[in-house]
Amino acid sequence: TGLLLGGTVLGLAFPKNPHLPSPTWQILSNVIGFTYFLAWSLSFYPQIFLNRQRKTTRGLSVDFCVLNVLGYICYTVYTTNFYWNESVIDAYKDKNSGGSSMVGDDTGENNSNEKGQITVQGNDVAFAIHALVMASFTLGQVGVYDSFKARPPSRRVYLFLFATGAFCTLYLLSTRILQGQINVLGFLYVLGTIKIIITIAKYIPQALLNRSRRSTVGWNVYNVILDLTGGVLSLLQLVGDCADMGDWTGITGNPAKISIALVTICFDLLFLVQHYIFY
Repeated sequence: TGLLLGGTVLGLAFPKNPHLPSPTWQILSNVIGFTYFLAWSLSFYPQIFLNRQRKTTRGLSVDFCVLNVLGYICYTVYTTNFYWNESVIDAYKDKNSGGSSMVGDDTGENNSNEKGQITVQGNDVAFAIHALVMASFTLGQVGVYDSFKARPPSRRVYLFLFATGAFCTLYLLSTRILQGQINVLGFLYVLGTIKIIITIAKYIPQALLNRSRRSTVGWNVYNVILDLTGGVLSLLQLVGDCADMGDWTGITGNPAKISIALVTICFDLLFLVQHYIFY
């Protein structure tokens, strides 16, 4: 109830997406967006408070924390560029609408139902930045309460970090050499793909840790419930926006958002089964 009330207040107070044709859905989309923003944002706090209360991060996977930070670095760069970088927005419209972008019709008004509209919204950007800060704080708790010497990331994570950095560097250099300039839109899709891979990979160590310990103690179930709520609402907003615009390139052109939502939902359901049924 509190989430819905907060999402409604924020959704009504903040600017609506002008590209959505239906005024009613503009409001509903904003409310849904800010409700899932609140759910996903609040999902970080139960774990942080639990770590502080227990004065330890035992039961929380260090690999999960490290991958979470890397994932949100990628997602923050991805969303902020799609929201604020005009050259990226224009390149996206050219790619997904056959070279056309928002143009005025004969009345001088923008055609808000133009194909190829970006479905990244302000609440996506706000969530990404907040999530990066909170994920970094949670990782810092590992060092404060247990020390990274006692609980270091696995070699697999170090290898993944190195491979990710090397691949991104090679991609930027190769596009600069072959195309004469850096393909920023392509690089953002690379970051989006990395975020999807991380979203899949980061939950696996925690699921295996719960299984090996035969317990979910130290892993706060409330962050899972809030995470699941955010994933469902994020998916609902994306599908609803595309349906309202009659333009499904919002899904095909924004694979990171829908993939992250689907993967999040699947793993959260697994964690709930582990907590309430298995262990």
